Amino acid sequence: MVLLNSNAQHIFWLGRYLSRTQFLCAHFPFLEDDAAVAYAHAFCLPAFDASSLNELVLDPAQPASFHQQFKTAKDNIQELRGVLSARTYAELNRLLKTAEHNAAYICEVLNDCQDILEGESPDVFLFFSLGQCLEQLDQELRLGEDTSLTISKIDYVIDTLVEMGWTDLDDYWDQLRERTDLINFYQFSDYIHHMFEINI
Repeated sequence: MVLLNSNAQHIFWLGRYLSRTQFLCAHFPFLEDDAAVAYAHAFCLPAFDASSLNELVLDPAQPASFHQQFKTAKDNIQELRGVLSARTYAELNRLLKTAEHNAAYICEVLNDCQDILEGESPDVFLFFSLGQCLEQLDQELRLGEDTSLTISKIDYVIDTLVEMGWTDLDDYWDQLRERTDLINFYQFSDYIHHMFEINI
């Protein structure tokens, strides 16, 4: 399958938003104020303790809420109707409707969505993995966690993209590996978006 740049970008962002929401699921509900404040500061959220952060992520009007992040993932899936297999698209829509009618199922549905997408074509899985890995690296850098496992996962994705013609990507990736911080992460991420506009 040869992906259009717009489709590859939707797959990439689907990977990012599914990973972002899964990460929130893993931390919710926030029980300790110190941990909640650290999380809020890392992601620039207006919360000052566990209770206010829990309220924020349950408020559909908030951009960082379960509802908004899930909606963005759903919108990306809708844009991929002609790219995903008919079976995958139908299964994802079924899961999405389940979660829409009962928000308590969102975290369970996300894992099922990931399992289904991992069975798609290699190109779809490649850009889905790229989105997931970059989101994971962003989370780890913001929270000061170990990045070594995520870095090793991204290595494989980068090698595949370089083989596809993204030749300059190596330089940005080497720079990020040499100094793994948010500044170099943002430069690498910006370059990825630039490549979506000119490649594929």
